[in-house]
Amino acid sequence: MWCVCKEHVYRFHGRGVLFLLEAAKAEKRRRFIAAAFHHISAMKIQRALRAHWALQSAKKEIHSCHRHPAVVAGEAAEETRMVRQWLAHRHQAAAVIQHAARRFLLLRRQQRVLQGVIKAQALWRGHCSRKLSDDPKLVAVRHRLRKVSVGVREEDKLGNKTASALDYLLRYKHFSYILEALKNLDTATRLSPECCERLVESGATLVIFTLIRCCNRSVPCMDVITSSIQILLNLSKYHKTVEAVYAVENSVETLLGLLQRYREKAGDKVADKGGSLFTKACFLLALLLQDRHRALEVSKLPKALDRIRSIYRLTARKYKMDTERTIVKHKMNASTNSSFLVQATPRKSQPVRRFAPDWVLKKDKLRDIVDPLGAIKMVADTFSIVL
Repeated sequence: MWCVCKEHVYRFHGRGVLFLLEAAKAEKRRRFIAAAFHHISAMKIQRALRAHWALQSAKKEIHSCHRHPAVVAGEAAEETRMVRQWLAHRHQAAAVIQHAARRFLLLRRQQRVLQGVIKAQALWRGHCSRKLSDDPKLVAVRHRLRKVSVGVREEDKLGNKTASALDYLLRYKHFSYILEALKNLDTATRLSPECCERLVESGATLVIFTLIRCCNRSVPCMDVITSSIQILLNLSKYHKTVEAVYAVENSVETLLGLLQRYREKAGDKVADKGGSLFTKACFLLALLLQDRHRALEVSKLPKALDRIRSIYRLTARKYKMDTERTIVKHKMNASTNSSFLVQATPRKSQPVRRFAPDWVLKKDKLRDIVDPLGAIKMVADTFSIVL
């Protein structure tokens, strides 16, 4: 009995497995038939679309073959017109380029001829001038200059002197080396704009101001300060380097300190060290403040205007006392029948003047201010300070 039931169960499970396998095969056949149907449908659609495109292309060809001759001729004429217009534009551009090139070559040729004429005229004028004004002394001087120029050494050239002076100034601390370097830099900045720009690029302006601040009132220090101020004056007269002098930190404060330190000798017109330092410092400050923006910045410094006003008042007082003393001395020495002329009072404020570097040799160039009162008055006029 148990064996019969087990056989029935096996048969039932076998039939179920066979049914599932037949169902899977039927589903696979159905999917294959559906995919084949879709592919065949797509091929029919593509065939129909290609047939439609071929029909449209054939119609277009037939239509183009049956166009009116006038239309064809018009299209050909339009195409010819466009080609001619393009060629005309190309020829016009070539003509413009050729005209510009010919004009450039002509101007360059004329400029070369003009330079040759100017050079020939300069040589002829120099020859005529030497022929008319030559004397034995000038001839001897010219021969000596030629001899010196031929035998000059590399270390004697201005650029090499500037380089060695900068090296001494930045490396050595002995007064003799520093003073010699400052004198060489004074000569270089007075005669060459390239040396001025080179000195500014090397950062020597900061070193010079630091050197001024470290000096005292001894005679060697006063020599160092005088040479340093003269170098800064040469830089301030050149428009490309004046900003570098002003841009040094506390430059105006340093100059105001020099004015206060050496103001007791400012009224003397003798070229002593104190008066010379005061005048040079005033002149340098006046050159730096010729620009309105810099003058406005200085006016905002604490007590800067008060210090300038005080120095101006003391200088004017000293100058007035010296003038009165000179007048009394002249009156005492004058005879009874001689006439005595009283010195004119200083003029009122004048507009700010421009000073050119020493390598500019124009006749109308303004000279440096050597009068202490005139120098401090120029600074005071910048800020409209009156006594």
